Amino acid sequence: MAGPEDLLAYVPYRLGFEPVESAVLVSLTGPRQRVGLVARVDLSDLRLRRPGDPDGPDGAATARWLADHVVADGADRAVVVLYTATDPTAPAGAARRAVDLLRARLDRRLPGTEVWHVSPTGFRALDCTDPLCCPPGGRPLAVLKGSRVAAHMVLEGRTVAGTREERYTLRAAPEVARTQARRAAARWTDTHRRLLHRTTYPNGGPIDGPLLGQAGASVGTAGQPGRSGRPGRATSAAARVEQAGRELADWGAESLGLWRSAVRLVADAQPGQPVTLSPVDLGKIGAALADTPVRDAVLLTLVPGTAETALRTARRETDGDTDRSTGAVMAQIVDPDRGIPPDEDLTRPARAVLEAVVTHVPRNRRAPAYLLLAILAWWHGDGGLAAERVSDALGVDPDHRLALVLRSAIAGGVPPGWVRREQAFFHREFRGETEGATEGETEGEAESDELAAV
Repeated sequence: MAGPEDLLAYVPYRLGFEPVESAVLVSLTGPRQRVGLVARVDLSDLRLRRPGDPDGPDGAATARWLADHVVADGADRAVVVLYTATDPTAPAGAARRAVDLLRARLDRRLPGTEVWHVSPTGFRALDCTDPLCCPPGGRPLAVLKGSRVAAHMVLEGRTVAGTREERYTLRAAPEVARTQARRAAARWTDTHRRLLHRTTYPNGGPIDGPLLGQAGASVGTAGQPGRSGRPGRATSAAARVEQAGRELADWGAESLGLWRSAVRLVADAQPGQPVTLSPVDLGKIGAALADTPVRDAVLLTLVPGTAETALRTARRETDGDTDRSTGAVMAQIVDPDRGIPPDEDLTRPARAVLEAVVTHVPRNRRAPAYLLLAILAWWHGDGGLAAERVSDALGVDPDHRLALVLRSAIAGGVPPGWVRREQAFFHREFRGETEGATEGETEGEAESDELAAV
């Protein structure tokens, strides 16, 4: 960052929205003041806990948590940016309290923390007393919007939402489309449930409906009537299990095919061209993501060169080779030695399809799509969006194991593998640090290892 104007212009683009009544903490490293961690909290979260309110906000703990993460990020210095319409110098105000708490924590390890105030009309350094540099109302915000960084962000196509809610809210599709998706999801789930059941209970069981080998029972291609349903074709339990297994594999393959077709449709669209995805297909994709092999196959498609492994995973044709391939792909997301940055050509349309699934299917079916959106955001280094989508997933399914692990990684400040590798390289090159891992890095590796293993 060349100066404070560049930094203040960059923060909203990094967050994706204009902060309001917030404190933003930024870590800067190296001679070129490389921006690292950017963390935002509400000013109300930095108030001291009141007596008799054990469940209320604990501002001291929040300030300590923020300071610990800035130090762990390898910062040479920290900058606090207050976004508030109130006077941050008022002794009893929330903004003043936030500054005092953060400085008390940061100055112990990073003395001289700089504080800037951005109001709805201007910006100024909080401690500046030069009226020419920082007039009482602050310098005009137009200076930030016309900065070099702001121009670069616009050229990259980056946008800033007006509010946090606007940034994170996914608006529901029209009711007619949601109804079509809901019905398609129910039918697709029912097909999967029956096939899965018949791989375990070839002679029938708790689920009603014709058995495989009886008229009208079989599916030729994932739910479509086939010739194999003629009486007498599947005469033994083993044959019925084998037949159900083939049909379940076809169901997985067709589900993955629907996903790939939707992603391809979005990817092939011209910039700015609206894309209309089939509500029926979105409903089926939403239902299929509840099946772990299909969800894992979709995750695999986010990394280049995984077409065969993804298909075999969706078809449940797992063996040592697919397990190793899947492990290698997950390492490309979480491992600092093998991690790669996400490929925008793959992840951008994938995110669009997942968001369309969320806006079409009923809430009780959204957890897998939310989880994949959280992984995508985390992989891109957007911790705020990742945390929001993890929260969405756990709001639907509080016991979702992978969502719980990812939430722990986000709360622990564990970045994706490629970011950790770049951080380690930067620290070695510019700060002369050794190869040895710190205690914090060891904990981060443990959390990312758990994420890869789930």
